[in-house]
Amino acid sequence: MQLLKNLIVGLTISILAIAVLLGTWLTVFAEAEVSSFFDRQKASNPIVDCAPPDGWSVYRVHNGDTLTNLADQFRIERTTLMSINCIESDITPGDTIYLPVLEVTDPSLSCGPPPTWVLYGLEEGDSLSKLAERFGVDEPMLWHANCIDIHTELPPGMSIYVPPAK
Repeated sequence: MQLLKNLIVGLTISILAIAVLLGTWLTVFAEAEVSSFFDRQKASNPIVDCAPPDGWSVYRVHNGDTLTNLADQFRIERTTLMSINCIESDITPGDTIYLPVLEVTDPSLSCGPPPTWVLYGLEEGDSLSKLAERFGVDEPMLWHANCIDIHTELPPGMSIYVPPAK
């Protein structure tokens, strides 16, 4: 009979110990999830203290966006983009940031190819960065010449304007 009592007490203590450990683990996990949620919320919304300059609007970051390519596309310095958005490291898809609104007031700035550029049929594996390097121009020049932006899909067979081959 004493052996049975000792066994029951031992099992009870073991079950309580497991419950305490499980409760502690669940508490730590829940706190980490709550903290992570608030970190994601903070990262995905413009910081109130970082009001955009006049002429800037809210932009939701897409897959493939980086501070560098957005700065290039909007013709501003990367450090300026980071400063205005109070960004200390990098951006992730879903974040919202401020970007300048590009207005075309000078007709010479409207998009389209320079007169000497020719049509090029995209092939498998082509990208604007590879074409820019091959033809000796920068990507924004290709965007501008073809009236496209960084998010435009470029399937094989599509034709875009490029500088004439040298």
